[in-house]
Amino acid sequence: MLMLLNLMLQRVRGERGVVSVEWIILAAVVMAAIVLAFAPAFQTALTTAVQAIATQLQTNVNAAS
Repeated sequence: MLMLLNLMLQRVRGERGVVSVEWIILAAVVMAAIVLAFAPAFQTALTTAVQAIATQLQTNVNAAS
């Protein structure tokens, strides 16, 4: 995915005018689709990670008391 984005950015840098704008719009649409597709998974992973950290912190506080 990163290689595809780099390829698109190279194209934008190499082109001028309307074509550059079209590439920018295309890249924005692709990135928006990727974010929307994976947003629920990111939110779940983030929530799980925060809960795990909070649990570990509480365990350490209870052990220190």
